[in-house]
Amino acid sequence: IHTHSMYAQLATLLDPTETSKVLRITHLEMLKGVGNHAYDDILEIPIIDNRPSEDLLADQLESVIQEYPNCNCVLVRRHGIYVWGDSWEQAKTQAESFDYLFQSAIEMKKMGLDPGFVPLHGTYRVDEELAGEDANEPTAKRLKTNKDGWNAASNV
Repeated sequence: IHTHSMYAQLATLLDPTETSKVLRITHLEMLKGVGNHAYDDILEIPIIDNRPSEDLLADQLESVIQEYPNCNCVLVRRHGIYVWGDSWEQAKTQAESFDYLFQSAIEMKKMGLDPGFVPLHGTYRVDEELAGEDANEPTAKRLKTNKDGWNAASNV
């Protein structure tokens, strides 16, 4: 399914530099609606740059689908989203869940919150149950900056 959802389009602009390769979202209930993810997983949704025509997106789409096999959607910057599933019904349900997650990410950003940041308190966290190496360093601190070097909370 391909849509031009307003929330999908705006979600690609949460990084004001427009250089981020992914949108990260975690600790939201609707993660369960996008397939193969749980509430406390970190969902990485690839973002590719738009082109003058959709046929020119094929190489980028192929590349990120292989690079992010655990995600069944791709955001196209300033454009929209591609979502797929085992059936059109599953893809439609997942598209609705992704749209909800994008709206949540946009609203969180307005509040100064990073949707990809693991909460320090007030929610279930696996690292609190784990003892051992790096147990004194909160998961949130380790995940504060994404692999592209962009910290959404600091870009409000």
